[in-house]
Amino acid sequence: MSKFSNKLAPRGSYCLGIAIGLSIAGLMIKDGVLITIAFSAITLLFCCYILGRRNIANLEASVMLPSRLHATKRYQPHLSLYNKRSLLDAFNVKLTIALPHGTLLACETPWIAAQTASSSTCPIAIPMRATALDHPYKITSFFPLSFFHFSRHQILQHPVTIYPRSITPMELLEHGSLGQCTVPLQNAAIQDSGEPRGVRSFQPGDSAKHIHWPASARSLAQGHGIRIREYDPPGQLPEHCTLLFHSFSADREMMREDTFERAISLLAGTIKHLRNLKIRVTVITDFLGWNPLKSDTRIQYYELLALLADCQRAIGTQKHELQQVIDQLSKNEPSIFISDMHIDAWKSSLNTKANHLCIDIRQVRFPHKKTVTPKQALAKSA
Repeated sequence: MSKFSNKLAPRGSYCLGIAIGLSIAGLMIKDGVLITIAFSAITLLFCCYILGRRNIANLEASVMLPSRLHATKRYQPHLSLYNKRSLLDAFNVKLTIALPHGTLLACETPWIAAQTASSSTCPIAIPMRATALDHPYKITSFFPLSFFHFSRHQILQHPVTIYPRSITPMELLEHGSLGQCTVPLQNAAIQDSGEPRGVRSFQPGDSAKHIHWPASARSLAQGHGIRIREYDPPGQLPEHCTLLFHSFSADREMMREDTFERAISLLAGTIKHLRNLKIRVTVITDFLGWNPLKSDTRIQYYELLALLADCQRAIGTQKHELQQVIDQLSKNEPSIFISDMHIDAWKSSLNTKANHLCIDIRQVRFPHKKTVTPKQALAKSA
């Protein structure tokens, strides 16, 4: 349902003030010319009011935007404003659509003919995760003569899911951090290679894909044999890993919105990093009721990201619940702990094993900004 609103622009206020002043002066001195000029000015304002409201009526907005986005990634959505009127054209119309976290899509067109549409692109990057179905938008115009500021507010329905920002923890980038415990090797690890060591002479049994062709050409030119790339043996990586996310704190640390968003980003980055290493991941979180979730396949991975995009912080996580989940973890597989609380506030009070890796959220910082709703961002837009 559309909602019209209009107010006098500065130019319209001056015109109305002059008209009122001339009408008062004409009545006082009984001058018909002044009264006629005042009446003409008021008639002009009334006609501009009627024409201006009609100028933004029967306009329909649409947006072509992927339904699933990644936070902080830039996109080029396609905005369209369709004039559904059969006779009257639209002039000097501006469209503003509010997306989650105060992100605005805006385009302005000088002319839209009847039964046609105007299109444009607007680059955006949504800073944080979110899910939304309804997006408020407004159509504004100063036409004609900039006497009034006309606006029409409506709701655009377009489902959007913004996946959380992925941040790889520094603890996972340390050499051997995932191979500290004795765990089975991956099935395909024997076929993989480690870091390149150098070049050596060809030996029977060497694979042709390891031939170093530039070095072999120089060696053959000097009367020697073929050269082979030599690699270090592959590193030891676990076959499976468990991610445990919780919001428990023994010191009752103050809860902040930015710390939870930071922890979710680290959780998403950890899942992505482990998948790139071809390690199967099981995610257990308190805000999902300690239910284990897999991310082995691509569908499971994006379903998990969709859950993280709409998750809310768990309130009142108890120590005995968390400790019970920890005790049920396998001793032969590494586990990674992530929390939105300070690591010193919960690590010392839990009985953890040697193969547990704890992520410290203090390694990254998010700007602590007040959450802005789409309606507030739309109201503040010029």
